[in-house]
Amino acid sequence: MQILMKPVALATKASEGIRFEVACREEMKAENMDYSIQETVRATGKAQISATLEVTIPARKEPVFDFVTAEDVLPKVLTGYGLLPAVVRTSGNTGPWDRPQSVRTVHLADGNTAREQVTAYTRPKYFAYRTSDYTFALRYIAKFAEGQWWFEDDPNGTKVRWTYTFHAKGWLTSMLLWMFTKRQWVGYMRVCIRNVRNHFAV
Repeated sequence: MQILMKPVALATKASEGIRFEVACREEMKAENMDYSIQETVRATGKAQISATLEVTIPARKEPVFDFVTAEDVLPKVLTGYGLLPAVVRTSGNTGPWDRPQSVRTVHLADGNTAREQVTAYTRPKYFAYRTSDYTFALRYIAKFAEGQWWFEDDPNGTKVRWTYTFHAKGWLTSMLLWMFTKRQWVGYMRVCIRNVRNHFAV
């Protein structure tokens, strides 16, 4: 695995107290594979930590969107990374998964759970959701998190961008979230993106 580090400009803003933004961009190139995963992790003064991954999927936008947003997709793509267990199932859907405000419980392989809610569904361009009520260690440092997916036409298929933003419980916990995101969560996202791409690569 080859990692190419690309610097991103630092930005600061002094209004409304001290704020800062630090970004690091990595391009992941897998050996013997003809694609790369663009990765960016940011920490801002709003006690938010966000990670963004970008990849091109060799398929049309509509089927890619439908696969990523399908009600049964999580066990197929969130298969675990490092200390983070795989998703094994979901339960308790309050409505169709293409309808904003629908809620469900996500079950992990270690028995822990999280609450997930659809916040936006615009086929085939944009999908967003929110997770909260974690029963594992994340509940001590994060209030909730927001996931956003964008899908754009590309000459080689569909360009997919996925941003996941954690909202820390405070400044101190945002530092812990930064380390967690860099060392664990980005890898979890990367596995998911690869599983999505592999689904359309056969």
